[in-house]
Amino acid sequence: MQILNIRKFGFLLVLLLSGTLIIMSCGDDDPEPPTTCETTNLTYENFAQDFLVTNCGTMGVCHVDAMKDNIIVGSFVTYVDAKVVVDRGNIKKAINHEDGISNMPKGELKLDDCSIDMLSAWIDAGAPEN
Repeated sequence: MQILNIRKFGFLLVLLLSGTLIIMSCGDDDPEPPTTCETTNLTYENFAQDFLVTNCGTMGVCHVDAMKDNIIVGSFVTYVDAKVVVDRGNIKKAINHEDGISNMPKGELKLDDCSIDMLSAWIDAGAPEN
């Protein structure tokens, strides 16, 4: 009679553990839905200034001073400076790592798709100040 109770208990224990594992495996492991990448109404004041300083004026080394090693590299410190660099027409090529131009940010991985889309949209809209 005790063997029957042990088998019954063992069966119930296995059933309980199996059920628990099944329930746990059905948790919320689904990836979060992608966030939208807002590319409209972007201006220097509400987007580009912070973006350019963070990604292009890295630690005060790049694109902060208009001259570096006697080469004009451009500055993103003011809107007027940034607009001069934008009007040269190479930023989109640089951030997309196109051939024939220095990849930006220099020495870093390519920017994420949303960042590229946002900066490109701002440039395509004429790089508005505000």
